[in-house]
Amino acid sequence: MVIGARGIPNVEGGAEKNAEALFPRVVKAGYMVDLLGLASHLRGKEYEGVRLHPAPHLTFWNTDKLLYYVFALRKALGLRPDIVHLQGLGAAIFLIFYKVLGFKVVVRYGSADYILGKWGVLGRLGFRFSEWQLRFADAIISVTPALSRRLAQRGIVSNVHTIPNALDDAAFVASSHKEVAPYILVVGRVTSQKNILTLIDAFNLFAASHPDYELHIAGGLDDRPYYAVVAEKLNDKIRLLGKVPRNEVPSLLSSAKFFVNISLHEGSSNASLEAISHGLPIVLSDIPENRDIGLADTIYVSPNDPEAIAAKFHAVTEDPTSYIVDKQRFLSWEQVAEKTLDVYGAVLRKTSKEAGA
Repeated sequence: MVIGARGIPNVEGGAEKNAEALFPRVVKAGYMVDLLGLASHLRGKEYEGVRLHPAPHLTFWNTDKLLYYVFALRKALGLRPDIVHLQGLGAAIFLIFYKVLGFKVVVRYGSADYILGKWGVLGRLGFRFSEWQLRFADAIISVTPALSRRLAQRGIVSNVHTIPNALDDAAFVASSHKEVAPYILVVGRVTSQKNILTLIDAFNLFAASHPDYELHIAGGLDDRPYYAVVAEKLNDKIRLLGKVPRNEVPSLLSSAKFFVNISLHEGSSNASLEAISHGLPIVLSDIPENRDIGLADTIYVSPNDPEAIAAKFHAVTEDPTSYIVDKQRFLSWEQVAEKTLDVYGAVLRKTSKEAGA
């Protein structure tokens, strides 16, 4: 039973992208998979063999998932799955309860973004409590070595498996976005975590010498206070596209000149991996999670220096091939599924041994 993804398919977010790619493959391997999503983000009762269950939600304390997590606990008691897979740190808020009730729990540790100010005091406390509870999980799937090191610093070292996100098979499609101007593409929610204000400052510096370029930002505008600040800095060269369904992102990538991610914090960025799969030149922020991808030093830039970012944009336009990444070095989703199934198998074998002891 999967808890923590808002829904599949074509739902914005890293946990959702991972769930959409991974769990149909888990089904093909012979598992029955039930995914509990938010009712507002599900279309139908099944997706590629994954059974979809709607849950209610209510937005308060800067999250739309707290009521959902309570409902998930009740749903698990009804379904009694062999494994409860918590698809993110927030989903682990009731991990101890699952363990007390006898469930085997696997947690995907995809991000520690609570270190950012957007969550407020109560939100950060909740995430810290979830992170502390990870020591009781039967297995943890960390998506980057940096996150695994973070757990080790907190004394959580056993049953931690580092499995990064995979590279998609690029879906090259004719762009439905008939653009005259060349554009730089950013894919991600318009939040402080994605560092959009600094990005805009950097782009404006770059555009002074490259007036033909535009900046296109594809991502939800749910953080209204932050969006209000961003809106004050917009001009006719910067386009906020809002939420873009995942199946429409390839057309944006196919037409972009290059891709940028200068986030202050990431997990294993699916958007960056998708840009790599399309053979786009990329620029990434110099943060541990992006460094874990292991790319050439030239691709990275300080996320806090607009002038350095603008200079990097100029460098990409001068020599784009130096910013294109070899795709062969990344895992496929089949390999990610294989490694995840190995984790499940180890948990279930341990359960069998305990039952026979």
